[in-house]
Formats: sequence, structure tokens, C-alpha cells
Amino acid sequence: MSIDTSARYLRAVELPIVFTHSAKIAAAIAMIASSVIVSVNMVTASSTAPATAYGYDISFPQCGGNLPTGVGFGIVGVNYGHPFSTNPCLTTELQWSQSSLSGQINFYTNTDNPGPANNAHWPSNQQTPKICYGANTSVCAYDYGWNAAQQSFASAIAAESALGSSSPTSAVTSAHWWLDVETGNAWQSIESIYGPTATSFANDQAQVQGELAYFASVGVTWVGIYATGQQWRTIMGPNVGTGFASIPAWMPGYATIAAAQAACTGPSFLGGRVAMIQYPLNGLDGDYVCGLLSTPASATASVATSASFTSQLSVFADPAPVTYVESVGAPSLLVSSTGLVTTSGALSAGTYVASGTTTDTAGNTGTFSFTLVVGVITQSAPMTGSVSIASSNSYAGQLVVTGSDGTTTFTKTGGSSLLLVSATGLVTSVGTLPAGKYTVTGTTLDTSGDNGTFSFVLTVGSIVQSGVTFATLSADSTATFSHQIAVTGASGPVTFVQSVGSPTLLVSPTGLISASGPLAAGSYVVRGTTSDASGDRGKFFFNVRVSAPSTTTTTTTLPVSGPTTTTTTVPSIALPVAYRVVGHAVAGATVPLTVTGLGFYGRPKVTSHPGTTAVVTKDTGKLLTLKVTVKPRSRNGIFTFTIALSNGTFCKVRYVQRA
Repeated sequence: MSIDTSARYLRAVELPIVFTHSAKIAAAIAMIASSVIVSVNMVTASSTAPATAYGYDISFPQCGGNLPTGVGFGIVGVNYGHPFSTNPCLTTELQWSQSSLSGQINFYTNTDNPGPANNAHWPSNQQTPKICYGANTSVCAYDYGWNAAQQSFASAIAAESALGSSSPTSAVTSAHWWLDVETGNAWQSIESIYGPTATSFANDQAQVQGELAYFASVGVTWVGIYATGQQWRTIMGPNVGTGFASIPAWMPGYATIAAAQAACTGPSFLGGRVAMIQYPLNGLDGDYVCGLLSTPASATASVATSASFTSQLSVFADPAPVTYVESVGAPSLLVSSTGLVTTSGALSAGTYVASGTTTDTAGNTGTFSFTLVVGVITQSAPMTGSVSIASSNSYAGQLVVTGSDGTTTFTKTGGSSLLLVSATGLVTSVGTLPAGKYTVTGTTLDTSGDNGTFSFVLTVGSIVQSGVTFATLSADSTATFSHQIAVTGASGPVTFVQSVGSPTLLVSPTGLISASGPLAAGSYVVRGTTSDASGDRGKFFFNVRVSAPSTTTTTTTLPVSGPTTTTTTVPSIALPVAYRVVGHAVAGATVPLTVTGLGFYGRPKVTSHPGTTAVVTKDTGKLLTLKVTVKPRSRNGIFTFTIALSNGTFCKVRYVQRA
């Protein structure tokens, strides 16, 4: 986006190399003064995206400059940096954008909501679309946004008329429009006269809703919003919700085209689809149009059920009807124009892939790829078990699989001789087992010819700590603090032996933690070992975080041994939160991974870097089960899953990819 040099509307585009207001404005002024922008060919990345996916956005700072040629598309700023103004070079820059490879007309319009004080454009006696008599209310803010959009729309029509368009209104109506929402302009939530109150947030949201409503009223069918997540939440408030989730997002702040392309699969600050990414290119703001994102990416079927298999593809966060065109996969897999996947009949065991392109009614395009694995029996939980030494002689665990048809036969092929696996998948022990880990492996087969493998690990004699492992207290409540450590896997009473933390925190032989007296603010840790009479052993850990007395905490009652309970304060957590990933991704393979955390309800969307697809197969709120597919020859390393819920909240967690 371009920058207004007037004092009231200074701003800096957010990039990894952050310009201060003065530096960015100085660059814009120098650009205007020289009236020269080097004309270059569009630089493309190693991507299958068409040339029309790469473009620039320009506005008044580029007046009189030589604009780049051969670009995929251009976006032109209608205003002079703020609403109720017009870019003096709108006509010539619009002509440049129409000469792009796509020929698509794209406009962006600046937005603000300064309120009624010293604002000549604030409505004072308006009857439509809402009745406003000049007060600082959400209905007047709505009318203010409506009027601002109306002025920008009229300026665009005037520019089309000046270029000799046979139907300027139709041309402007069919254009793609963007609302530029940034903290560089005046908004009530950041103006000192109003401040970030619930009323200010509601008024600022109403302004944007008024602009959207005006464009809809004149027949504009494509409107998106440009902002960063931080700026959007600062202006609209932290609880804006999903009211704007259906609107495409244009996000700045990415340093390279590779980073821009990767960001297309991430979460939008609006909660919907990321439609475009901005990045620096040849001294200008470059832009990359994101493709449509199609899900699901894979499925499984048994040989017997493959003849009747169906699956419905859909495009993430795009409510418009989408047309699918299959290019690879027929005749085994057939994808209809509406995205319905079927088979041509019964398929033999193997892997089948269908791929092609997608297009919505707004002209957005993308690709889809769907993999159907036929005849593979997949092991599901449990894949591990644990037992105390005393109970190991009677251990029994049932293996479970998915993807089979009818009765499944289990055949042990390797592992410990002290574990047996029946034909029905029942794992049993041979006598009493000493402490250690015991593994069995084998194959699965059903009467339809579906087959797979299984693996099971039994841990014997390990006492595992369970429940919470930390508490947050205020300094004035530490003298009475106590907490009972809980464990699993033991047989009979457990003895706790403390090795770290004394004398500040004391752990009794039964696992009761207490403070030796009042504690100052800080972090206190206890560690030690656990054992029982049968020889089972383990370790324990607990962290007590002491804050100043004024710190706000959430009180949770934790169960303790015996008939009484003790109350321990634990910190409030912003949900969702992901703690860790169990397992690792593998290049060229599909593997199950689990993510532990809180607040996952609603089967969130999980994304990573390009070439890696994660599909949620199970969601308990505290545990996500993922099926993760990685393209062949993808490099190994540490990467990040982004977990995005439908309400716009998201979190991230790192995972490992290795061979």
C-alpha cells in the first residue's frame, strides 16, 4: 500500500525489515521526486503458479514514475492516503493496471474512523442507510463508512470514464476491491480522545461494515480486507469474532516470494481464506495471489468397499461455488465438476491419486490433489501399553485397526518372545516380566485382501507422574500451599524420595508437596524418584511459580489421596494451546502424529510448509490425531504446525521431520 505524506496519516508497511514512519515516507518522497521507477520484468518463484498470480500495488507515491511492464496484475489505490480524497494519478495508474497480463481491474481504498470531532465528513443529518444525527454512535460510524466507500466508488467510475470505457460503472462493479485497514490512519480505538473501549471497537467495526454494505449495494461482488493481524485486532478489538470470516484477507509483512507463498496456507486474521500476500519487489510492494485450498487431501478404503467409495472435496473458506477440473487420476478415481470423488469400480490394493484445478465464480484459481489408499489396514490406538511388575503376569491388551473389511487376522513376525499375539490381535504376557520395554511386530490381513502391519510396545515397571506439574501462587498464599503428586503404573503404595528443592519445598514419602514457610516471588522446583514394593520405579517433578500478591490467578481444585482435597492455583491459558507433537513426519510417506494441548474442539485446520499436508482424523479437545503426508525428497528438519480454529484463534507447535 502507498503512504500519505500528510502528518495525520503517516504509516509504515509492516515488513521483516521494518521501516520507521520517517524512513518509509522518505523513500516515498524520493520516489516521487525522481519520478522514476525502474521498469522490470516480473520475478517469479519456483512455483507452478501462473504468471497472472504475481503483481504490484501502487498509488499516489508512484505518480509520474515508470511503472513495471509485463506484470500479472496491478492494484491501484483510489485515495490520496485517506478516505474522501482521490489519488491524482488514478486514471493513468488504472490504465497501467488494465495492461497487465490478467487485465483484471483491482482497486484498494483507504479506511478510517476518526469520530465526529473536527471531522467535516462525519454524517450529521443522514436518513439512509441508517438514521444518524451526528452523535458518536455505531450507526453514524456505519454511515461514515458507507459514505467513504461511495466517494471511492465514484472516483473509480470517473477514472474509467476518462479512459473512454463504454460502461464505466460495470467495469468498476466487476473489479476486485480491497479495504485498507491500518493503524496509520485515524481510528477511534487508537485516538487519544476515545481510546480502546468496547464502544470504540464497536464503532470501528461498524465503519468497515458500512463500507462493505455500500459496495454490496451497488453490485460489487468481490471485496477483501488488507491488514496485519496485529493492526486488525488493535483497531477492531480482541473479540471481533467471526463476523468477517467470509471476507478474503490480503496480508503484508513477508520478506520474499517464498515466504509469501508459504503464508498462503496459514491462518487469516479474519478467520477465513488468505487470498493475497504482499512482499517487497523491485523497490515496490509486490503481491502474490494465493490459490484456492482444497480439502480433504487423502482417504483410505478397503478393497471390498472401494467400489462404493465417495468423498466430497471442498475449498477452505470460500463460500462461492467452485468448479473442479480433473487432469490426473481417471479412470480409477473420478472427480466431478462439484468436487465429488468416486471410483470407477472395485480397485485392487494400491495408492491412487487424482489432481487438477479449481476455479470459483470470482475468478480465483487453485489446484487440488486427493490420494486414496486402498487395501491398507492401519493400526490405531493403542500402540503402547504399561503395567507394573506385579501385574505383568496377567497383562492383556487388544490391538485395534482401521481400513479392514470383515475379520482381521494378526500374525506375529518379530519382537520379544515374552509377549504373545493371538490371531484376533490380543497381546498377552508370558509370566511375570522384569522391568523394561517389550516390543512385538507383525502383519494384518483380512478376507478381502487388505493387509498392513502392527507394532506394540509394553513398558513394564515404570511409574509415570500424572496430573498437573506446576502451580502459580501469589506470595501471600505460599505458607499454606500443599499439593499431592499423582502417579500411574504402580502396584501398591508408592514411596517418594526428594532430591531437589529442599528445604524451600518439601516432599513427603507419600508425595505431598508443602512449603517450609512464606516464599518470595520466583520459581521453585522439586524433583525426585518414586518406587513401590514390587520394584516399579519412576521420577517426579513439580514447579511452583510465585508471583506478587496482586497477580490474578484461576483457582482449580485438584484431587489428593485420602478423603480431603487441597486447592492449588494454576494460570489461565489462552486457548487453543499446543504443548507438543508425538511422533515425527517422514518425507515421501503418510504417518500418524498426535498433538497434545487444550481447546482443540471443532476439528481445526492444521497447516505447515508447502509440500506437507496434515488432516485431522480425531479431535478430543485435548488431543489431535493427524494424518501427515510429506512430498518425496522433502528436506528434514524442525518445522511448525499452525492450528487454526474456525473462530479465528490459532496456535503453533514445532515438530520434527526425519527419515
